[in-house]
Amino acid sequence: MKLWWLSDYRRVGVEREAVEALAAEGGWFTLTRWAINEFRLSVEGVISAHGAAYPVRLVYPDQFPLVPAWVEPQDETVQWSNHQYGAGGVLCLELRPDNWTPNATGADVLRSAYGLLYAENPLGEGVKERVPSGHQISNVQSYDWGREPVLIGADCLYRLQHGVSEGVSALRWQADDNVWPVLVFDAEDRVRPQHPPSFDLGTLRLELPVVVGRAVRPDQTPADREALAATLGVSLDPETHKGGIVAIAIAANTITPYHSPDAASVYERKWVVLPDETGLRSGRQASSVEKVVAVIGLGSVGSKVTEILLRSGVLRFLLVDGDVLLPANLERHTLDWRDVGFRKAEAVRRKLRQIVPGASVDAIPGNLNWQRSAKTHAGQVERIAACDLIIDATGDAATALMLGAIATENGRPFLSAAVFEGGLGCMIARSIPGRDPPYSYSRVAYNAFCEEKDVAPPSCGRRTYESLNEAGEPIVADDAAVTMGAAHAARIALDILDEQVGPDETAWLLIGFKAGWLFMRHGHSIALDVGLPPPAAVPEDSPGVRDFVNSLLKEVLGAAKASG
Repeated sequence: MKLWWLSDYRRVGVEREAVEALAAEGGWFTLTRWAINEFRLSVEGVISAHGAAYPVRLVYPDQFPLVPAWVEPQDETVQWSNHQYGAGGVLCLELRPDNWTPNATGADVLRSAYGLLYAENPLGEGVKERVPSGHQISNVQSYDWGREPVLIGADCLYRLQHGVSEGVSALRWQADDNVWPVLVFDAEDRVRPQHPPSFDLGTLRLELPVVVGRAVRPDQTPADREALAATLGVSLDPETHKGGIVAIAIAANTITPYHSPDAASVYERKWVVLPDETGLRSGRQASSVEKVVAVIGLGSVGSKVTEILLRSGVLRFLLVDGDVLLPANLERHTLDWRDVGFRKAEAVRRKLRQIVPGASVDAIPGNLNWQRSAKTHAGQVERIAACDLIIDATGDAATALMLGAIATENGRPFLSAAVFEGGLGCMIARSIPGRDPPYSYSRVAYNAFCEEKDVAPPSCGRRTYESLNEAGEPIVADDAAVTMGAAHAARIALDILDEQVGPDETAWLLIGFKAGWLFMRHGHSIALDVGLPPPAAVPEDSPGVRDFVNSLLKEVLGAAKASG
């Protein structure tokens, strides 16, 4: 663990002053004590609202102030609000992972907690209100909530609605991450180059017959298959339909999927309509084997980097991505049809385990900038910070800067890989503590280099790695470009893990795959001098705060000794 409160005395002093000033106002917050809770700096106190007392704990995570502090009840069994992650869980407040700024303090988080408890008034006398949610949940974030998904292409859905589809069928996958997707397709989908696969017993992929009827969706799900047939106005063949089936009810404005695994069961499911984008994206040293690599972003680049590292002898990974694999991703991704409909992090984990069953692969199937519990967010960042190498393959500058800061703060090597739009080339940015400047410093140097050359930095395009030519036609970074970029990134990652980075190797490489921008040809590389690491900052010393922290540490050690 980083234990920031043992080194950043200046920030501890800021937090202490802000919280104690809040308590000194003599209003709604009473400070009980400062403490160390599970090696995290924390504040215990009482929030008062409408005559009711709420004993709370303000917790500073190990990666504070890069990630927000949170407020939770001291009693692990109570639930005060719907804006709370379960009984005894963290309160969901106005300050949270998706809008946190390091300039905010724990006192600001306490104010937000008071605002929620005062408005909702769960324990006090008087009017009870419900604070509206600020969460904006995307289809991907809510993918496995509630009813299970049925995937269908937009064109196939259109053909079904207008009665022009033929040979409608379905495939059902089974896996171990609590999602059993079904893909519905028709004869026109089958003749496409990227058509759905066939039955595969090895992966429990089953083909199901589809029954289509034109009927208004009933108010309640039919109780059994016989009632479902009556609702749809169809007859079912005892032989053809004796196993599982998919039924589709088509009305004027709605089209509803049902799954009936047997004659006695019927489940209404939900559509996940897929845009028809097919065709638009076209041995280690012993010391390295035990090192853990975090790969954030498991798209085409990140998945290939991960697989190359695994096949090169790296056996321990932490994979982070909240996206879902869709059919159009298959043109450049390392995964295949067996993984369509599942989150990329979980699917890549399964594939790596299929290649090397003994590999240790953990997955976080979520994005770091999603709205969620601050405690969950902090825990995920702590897991990343504990890895021996952090690789950014998101293609997103803001995420790269955040990950670079986490790496710098925790003394970890960092690598960011991005493929330029249209397959123009790639950028591999490295930051090794003590050797290279932090990623944020070298990013500034990179932008200054582009300004000096009077060119704009290449981007990843409107779609990932896509640009437009003079006629407005898309130029796509094909799999060869993505694979070359991933291979360069993997090579540098392996050198970092093996501690074999040459003395003359520069931190930033710009590698061309074709003529354009500043590249003269395929293979033209630019070794960018981003300078040397800045002198190590000497932490400001504050004897009063240091004594305060030491007293908390002694309290923890004393309690551990007494219990041990």
